Amino acid sequence: MTSEYNAAQRVLHRIKQNVDEFDLNSTSDNAVTQAAIVQDLQTLGTRISEYRQLGRQESNQRKHKMMLERATHMSEEQEQLRRRFEKIKKRKDDQVKYTGQRTELFQRTPGTATRTQMDTTIMMDPLDEPSFWNRSEQALDGYIAQGVASLDNLREQRGMLKEAHKRVLNADNTLGLSRSVITLINRRTTQDKIILTGGMLLTCICIYFIIHWFG
Repeated sequence: MTSEYNAAQRVLHRIKQNVDEFDLNSTSDNAVTQAAIVQDLQTLGTRISEYRQLGRQESNQRKHKMMLERATHMSEEQEQLRRRFEKIKKRKDDQVKYTGQRTELFQRTPGTATRTQMDTTIMMDPLDEPSFWNRSEQALDGYIAQGVASLDNLREQRGMLKEAHKRVLNADNTLGLSRSVITLINRRTTQDKIILTGGMLLTCICIYFIIHWFG
């Protein structure tokens, strides 16, 4: 039984070393180390289960309790190492993803490649004067085209803002009309209450005189 415990401890120690190496390794993707950690975690789980089963079969109560406690402790260490490994792996995967997105973003920056090409075109072969001026004119045309496109985008955004402002004003006017209608209804309700109360009083007075004179 001691041999089974020692074998499980050796696997546990190897997992700790591999996880530490995986954490400190600057390489973003170390498939060999990851595969070794996953395999050792599975092996450790099997050995812990076997050791726990032996502990349950132990007739000596002291050894029985000790073996079950050891199995529980090794299971807790296994779970901690598994969580640490998954946390490190997620951090490295996020780092790789962030680096890829950052590189792609810089590569897709609008106008960067065009401006670089234009600047290179202007700087090339300045001694060839006719070609130089032609290339300069083409580069200026490119800059002007970019400016016109930017201006069109600004005009389009301005039109969208005007439309949104108009909708807000229409909504405000609608709310103002609703307030006026509610005020008119409240005023009419008050007038109706006054008329109803006056009619009830007049009816009571008429009934009183009818009873008084004809009763």
